[in-house]
Amino acid sequence: MQTTLPTPPEETSVGNHFIANYPPFSCWSPDHIPAYEAELEESANGRPLSFYVHLPFCRQRCHYCYFRTYPRRTREDIDRYIQALIAEFALYQKKPAVKGRPIRSVYFGGGTPSYLEPEQMRHLLGGLQEQQSWDALEEGTFECEPDTTTAIKSKLLKQYGITRVSIGFQSLNDEILRRSGRNVTVGDCIQAYHLAREVGFEEINVDLIAGLPGETDETWLKTIEKVVELRPDCVTIYQLELTYNSGLYASMKGGREVELATWPKKQQWVDQAFSALESLGYGRVTGYMVVRDPKTWKWIYPVETFWKGEDLLSVGESSFGYINGVHYQNRDRFDSYLEAIDQEELPLRRALQLTEDEKLRREIILQLKTGHLDPEYFRCKFGVNLLKDFAVPFAQLREAGLLDNNTETIRLSRQGLLQVDRFLPLFYRPEHIDARYT
Repeated sequence: MQTTLPTPPEETSVGNHFIANYPPFSCWSPDHIPAYEAELEESANGRPLSFYVHLPFCRQRCHYCYFRTYPRRTREDIDRYIQALIAEFALYQKKPAVKGRPIRSVYFGGGTPSYLEPEQMRHLLGGLQEQQSWDALEEGTFECEPDTTTAIKSKLLKQYGITRVSIGFQSLNDEILRRSGRNVTVGDCIQAYHLAREVGFEEINVDLIAGLPGETDETWLKTIEKVVELRPDCVTIYQLELTYNSGLYASMKGGREVELATWPKKQQWVDQAFSALESLGYGRVTGYMVVRDPKTWKWIYPVETFWKGEDLLSVGESSFGYINGVHYQNRDRFDSYLEAIDQEELPLRRALQLTEDEKLRREIILQLKTGHLDPEYFRCKFGVNLLKDFAVPFAQLREAGLLDNNTETIRLSRQGLLQVDRFLPLFYRPEHIDARYT
């Protein structure tokens, strides 16, 4: 484990800060693909399954985006990709580890899933459901951009079982949206939200990013005031990262001067937003999210499943999943992904078979994002005493004011939640501390 608590960063420097998985992706290897393929031959005995579908298409790439996306691909390319997704899912239906398992949740992420035309959505959703019934589905999420959300698309999603839409506002200031390279207006965002309400989705989430170029105290507070007026079911706020593969970093490297908010300022803005929503009865459920009704709220993927070591089947270029203790990731090039599917092969790029200790640490790291850990859960599942076996990092967090003072529980303080990703490496194995994240 890392022996010292990292110094809180001030400036927003280049690098990855958000931690989505453990061990780091750079530790995954093609050498572990056979272990993953072996696990696919083991029956899961009907356990429920979460399902992720990656759609890497966008109208245009936002300056801050670091995902692999393809702006303005041809209709033919998108149609080929959709057929490949269905074919990949069909390949998995032949594997004992997947075949016949009830799908508990499905998540369509990107990219911009709502970039698809209605007939493409119908082909994708219908084709996947032909391979495996969604009768047991409890939650279906579809990511939407305001400028590609229409009444026809929204009604179609509802018809095919989508229960939750996540709308990417990012900001409710037209100038900040323009400077971020986004092809949307505040009006588009508001219209998309009301459209989702009219269609009747069970839950609407809106995404915001604190710290976009041009953000000020005044613009941020006005954005939050507008969100408060809408009263969405869920609000997710990320803090801007300056990543190596983003257009923002490329332009700054090329000499463009861009003033970015400091990490303390971004944390202050997130705290202001959550405080405003909490005053209306919202409750904090992760380091990034508040919900309108915390007593009845549940988010199956990732909180109740992936973060607790349950299986996640993922399809699509560069997507990553987790089956029976083995991570895997698909090929990350469009043509290479399609080539594997055309040859009726799983498009695997790399994998990692976790040790029991890595499984334990993975769950500690991911579940800390909820703001608390249940020692009894870890005792029953892993046979460990968290407070004793990880006494050193918890003492460091408590001393730094990032953990509540009650020594019998593990609950992050408000400041701890605001900067949770910064100290998660405290729980890494030694060989992973300095590993490149991606």
